Amino acid sequence: MPAATWHSGERVTDVVALAATDRQNEQAILPATPGCEGFRMPRFYFNILSEAGSLDDWEGTELADLEAARVEAVRDARALMSSAVLLGHDISSRSVEIRNETGDILLVLPFSEAVKRVG
Repeated sequence: MPAATWHSGERVTDVVALAATDRQNEQAILPATPGCEGFRMPRFYFNILSEAGSLDDWEGTELADLEAARVEAVRDARALMSSAVLLGHDISSRSVEIRNETGDILLVLPFSEAVKRVG
């Protein structure tokens, strides 16, 4: 079931597996628009990077463009950090790497950039 694997041999956490499932379940199904037959949105892959290795997204998510993928990465980072904080862990040093269908790295978003520093 997991769409991701740790390269370092570490186990995939339930938190990360749930986040990937949530992302897929929240995708909107767009109605067919006349004249747009054959249009396919690009697929983006969201890999989680840490000192221990990388958690690779093998399924990807279809989104309109890179900006939509960046927004999704911010949302994922916030959700993962929130879950980790509830368990007493700080994972703000991790990053989300966004790749396209050919494997090119399009953007690396540090988790720390997904939140605003207050006071």
